[in-house]
Amino acid sequence: MKTKYILGTALVLGILSLCTSCENYFDEKYMGNGNPQITDVRKSMTYTMTADDVATIGKQCTYKGKDTIPSVYEQKALSLCTESDSSAYTEWKRIASLKAFTEDASPDIYVPMFMAQKFPYLDAGTMCNVTYPLYEGKSERVEPFNYSTPYTLTEDDYRAIWNGRGASYLTEQSEASIPAFLAATFPLAAEGKIIILTYDFKATEPDSIIPFLPYECTVGQLLEAEEKQEHQLSGVVGTIKSAIYGRFYLVDGEDSIYVYGLTDEDGNRVWKDKNIQPGDQITVKGHYSAETGEPQFINAVYVSHQAPAPAPRRLAKAAQQDGTKTVIYQLLNGEWSVYANDRLTVAQALQPALYEQMGTNVITNAAQTIGDWLRRTYLYPREKEIYLIAYNTSSGYTADEWTYDGTDFVMNTGFVTDVMSFVRNDAWVANISTYYTTPFVNDGPGDFTLHTVALDGLNYIWRYQAAYGMTATAYVSGTNHPVEGWLVSPKIRLKKSEQPELTFYHAVRYGDPVNNLKWLKVNVTDNFTGDVTTTEWKHLEFTDSIPDGSNWVFRNAGHFDLSGFNGQTIVIGFEYNTTVGDVPSAPTWEIQDLLVAEKEEIDKFIQAGNEKRGIQ
Repeated sequence: MKTKYILGTALVLGILSLCTSCENYFDEKYMGNGNPQITDVRKSMTYTMTADDVATIGKQCTYKGKDTIPSVYEQKALSLCTESDSSAYTEWKRIASLKAFTEDASPDIYVPMFMAQKFPYLDAGTMCNVTYPLYEGKSERVEPFNYSTPYTLTEDDYRAIWNGRGASYLTEQSEASIPAFLAATFPLAAEGKIIILTYDFKATEPDSIIPFLPYECTVGQLLEAEEKQEHQLSGVVGTIKSAIYGRFYLVDGEDSIYVYGLTDEDGNRVWKDKNIQPGDQITVKGHYSAETGEPQFINAVYVSHQAPAPAPRRLAKAAQQDGTKTVIYQLLNGEWSVYANDRLTVAQALQPALYEQMGTNVITNAAQTIGDWLRRTYLYPREKEIYLIAYNTSSGYTADEWTYDGTDFVMNTGFVTDVMSFVRNDAWVANISTYYTTPFVNDGPGDFTLHTVALDGLNYIWRYQAAYGMTATAYVSGTNHPVEGWLVSPKIRLKKSEQPELTFYHAVRYGDPVNNLKWLKVNVTDNFTGDVTTTEWKHLEFTDSIPDGSNWVFRNAGHFDLSGFNGQTIVIGFEYNTTVGDVPSAPTWEIQDLLVAEKEEIDKFIQAGNEKRGIQ
């Protein structure tokens, strides 16, 4: 049984050592400095911007005596505006209120000025990975709810749904008529429109309807009554006799009836046009017939259908109780149906009973109120499950999503952290084509973390050595151990990448070429759970053969293509794992000079690194 340890490494940002000569690729040639001298150059500096740092960038003015003048940041924002487009200034003003950057007020515009003010003493050649807060906005699934329409059924609505012969509430049977009702009530609704529908509900059918057959009925009621007037049935598409002519069995519970021919109101075949599939929930109108001996539903007219909503994992359908219900409906492909999304475990509106318990009609603190409700309601959630809840606020209905992170329900606020690389040449500039870089040598592990899964009695697997970078081995005191340890990068954002690649220099000593390929691996993921054993990793094959283990020579590891993750935020994991097979000779793996960048930058990086090392 594996024992899991997680060891964190953090770089103390306030203690930055003076680096006058560093043996890594950030040499004078690559940085364009042909006259090396003693300077305050940080080869792989890191800085984490606080909310206050970002708020400073959003300040509109500075003070000079009694006068106020535009801050350098405001001046920059104004310089980006034109007579016809002032959006750059508008977006910059959002920085102060959000205390975060946005896509349109991005750090590459404003952080260079911040770095110049924060670190005026640093010299050309300094490189810094800056971590900052970024507002990406909430999930695209949430956006339609900001324009949703709440609607409560009236007495006239109930009569219309019951065809004039029902009650002032709905039942499970009559709920099947809601899509047709919404289509008639909101004929001009745009595609994607959301209605938050509230109505009274009872679990039992009204007694007054049972003696006679209603316009809407179950298959069982129709078969028992054998009435020939037009009726409306809802059920599941069962065995299909002819998709061309729309002949199939309509299944409703334990009852089924053969539907002979399905058309629209004008007699046109609709099966293919509506993309009806086996298992879909379907509603049709027609007449009962038993002339051929087998009960049939003839002259069938299509009303609506929807694909079955995906069943939430481990969430059984709750028994419906009498009371007031609120249900989300959405218009998709011209049909109204209960809102569903296959990325969501739960998608529902907050029910009226909860508002009553709180003594209010609106939710003012959704993060706390709905978070507490989720904890009480869903006792056994799974990690990464997403819950969308629509709720009423003082300004109308909206929705938010909560994700279970393995410990608690966390509201998705739209804020994330991101990293961008900056370099000081004549002035600070964003290195937009470089997404992450660190030399390791003489510079510490940076913000990489060590995750140990199996130690086999050792104290560690990965460690930092100033002269060699990050090193891992399973050979200690003459014994080769079966171990598993990971060196994991921080989040690396490839939001605007085109041809991103990873490369690094490494040395491999001992082991053997065949087993080393099994034991030394490079992995990547765009969904890191925080636990290397539960994360779904993609293994990146070495494009070049790895060192054969015969010497300590550092060589470039080649190009690792990351273009499959364009637009994503990734984490890279170096896996040292000798638990696979026997361990006749455990290798030592040393890694330095890592770069994630566009292919053009990677090519320059490898050329400079090889020249420095004398590699042909």
